[in-house]
Amino acid sequence: MTVANKKKKDCCGCNACAEICPKHCIEMVADNKGFLYPKIDPIACTDCRACERVCPIDRKIRLDVPLTAFAAWSKDSRQHLASSSGGVAHVLSATIIKAGGVVYGCTSKGMHIRHIRVENLAELTKLQGSKYVQSDVCGLYKQVKADLKKDRPVLFIGTSCQVAGLKKYIKDVPDNLYLVDLICHGVPSQQMLHEHIAYVTSKQKIRQISFRKGNDDVISLAGNNFSYEANVWEDPYKDLYIKGFVDCLIYRPSCYQCHFAQPNRVSDITIGDFWGLRNAEKLPSESKNGISVLLPVSNKGMELLSATKPSLYIVERSVDEAVRGNTQLRHPSIQGRRSRLFGLLYPTFPFDIAMNLAVADHKATRKIKDFIHSLRHVC
Repeated sequence: MTVANKKKKDCCGCNACAEICPKHCIEMVADNKGFLYPKIDPIACTDCRACERVCPIDRKIRLDVPLTAFAAWSKDSRQHLASSSGGVAHVLSATIIKAGGVVYGCTSKGMHIRHIRVENLAELTKLQGSKYVQSDVCGLYKQVKADLKKDRPVLFIGTSCQVAGLKKYIKDVPDNLYLVDLICHGVPSQQMLHEHIAYVTSKQKIRQISFRKGNDDVISLAGNNFSYEANVWEDPYKDLYIKGFVDCLIYRPSCYQCHFAQPNRVSDITIGDFWGLRNAEKLPSESKNGISVLLPVSNKGMELLSATKPSLYIVERSVDEAVRGNTQLRHPSIQGRRSRLFGLLYPTFPFDIAMNLAVADHKATRKIKDFIHSLRHVC
């Protein structure tokens, strides 16, 4: 069975098959929901099966037990506030660049969310912040391979499936490639995001988008004559994209059966939010702006962490504590009834209408509860 014949739940969209094809006969094509899947030109295909061998889902990839766990956050208060969680990804990236290396990470500058190559400290701001959407890595693996051949340190930061795809593409991972994966809930498509932005902005041009403010899930849009912000924890239904993301309603089909949502990891270091951190009140006050969990998996990962220590506050914790506090270190996001309903409605209905219909019963229940709560206060 070729990669083009796979079920959608078995394709994570990592792009490795398209990158490895020696005849360039695989194209990543969006389905009706905007998720990218491989399409093979049957005339050009020589049936070499390279695409099958590189698939990180078909050919299981090695996962390793984390060596330990750390709670960490940046000593630079400005970078801490500008970054997600504790700003650890920025510190790791800066360490590699100061060593003469290059960093590959995701940017949200512009409306096309994609991975880019960065080799100076000033450009690292492009990579800061969370992106609640699947990024485009087209053409990137070849760039990584070219940099590795120059013996430069290379840091790649992405979702676990993107890291797995790159590892399979590279085959024998050299000592100068550092892999960092993000603890990932799942990814919506860029089509969904673009539809939603057009809806809430009345199609005005947007120059900046962000998805986090401190520890909160907040979508912020900014244009020349437009600004918009919604915090899902303050008003759950003001923005249906961020609501759909937080409630696991709008992810790629493979995300609900993710092979990498487990304690054993695919990278050198895993990073994310340190949820469930016990006795956090005893940590220094600077940590209140967000704390990252760091799970070094390889000796190479531990060496990179050691190089970052002058720039990080680091407190060693247990791996069990990190796993208990983060669902995605135990199992994939669960696809519930409302997610399946959304999948039936979209794209027959536009994104925001489909989301409104999918969560209608939940919204009604919440309004009733809020009304009863208000009556109790009156009485």
